[in-house]
Amino acid sequence: MTTPISSSDVVNNYAFSTSSVPTKKNELGQNEFMTLMLEQLRNQDPMQPQENGEFIAQMAQFSTVTGIDGMQKSIDALATSLGTYQVMQSANLVGHEVLVPSNKFALNADNTLNAVYDADASASNAVATIYGSNGELVHEIDLGLQNAGRNSFTWDGTLENGERAAPDTYTITVSYGSGENTAVGDVSVKQEIESVNISTSDGEIILNTVDGQTLKLSQVSQIH
Repeated sequence: MTTPISSSDVVNNYAFSTSSVPTKKNELGQNEFMTLMLEQLRNQDPMQPQENGEFIAQMAQFSTVTGIDGMQKSIDALATSLGTYQVMQSANLVGHEVLVPSNKFALNADNTLNAVYDADASASNAVATIYGSNGELVHEIDLGLQNAGRNSFTWDGTLENGERAAPDTYTITVSYGSGENTAVGDVSVKQEIESVNISTSDGEIILNTVDGQTLKLSQVSQIH
């Protein structure tokens, strides 16, 4: 006599895997699931056929497994396409200046600092203070009247004595107001992009500047 096989014998004892890795013990892929379901139909007791509801439930499970697998492949393909597109677009940044929220600037023999700062209120005595890599005061720039919002300034590296500051990585702060009302503006600097590459650790786009700094594409707030 044929031994009946119930749906619980097949479905409840296995988990379904949608990944592309080899199936482990007690895991079924799409092909194995369909094979066992057909075998179940062949060997069921004709006097006690499987209920329609049970069969429909198993087919629904199969459809879900198949759908998830197809959706994952589509998502993977889309992610690859987007990554390729992002790299191609980022390559267009070479030779352009980008604005990066940072108060660091690497001065070399012939470049100029181009920066902006955001102020919460207008003031008549904004000052940009520049410090060397060891924290020493190097130069101050009287910015005069400023408006609330975004303001810009430049520094060509010239000191008060007329000499050019030594190549170094400088820190810039901008303050405005007086006394208890003194505030500090958020500084961003312009950097020229020399090359682009992809991080091997997380796949993020890395921008290399002409002055030797590296930036993440996600740090860029504006392109010039």
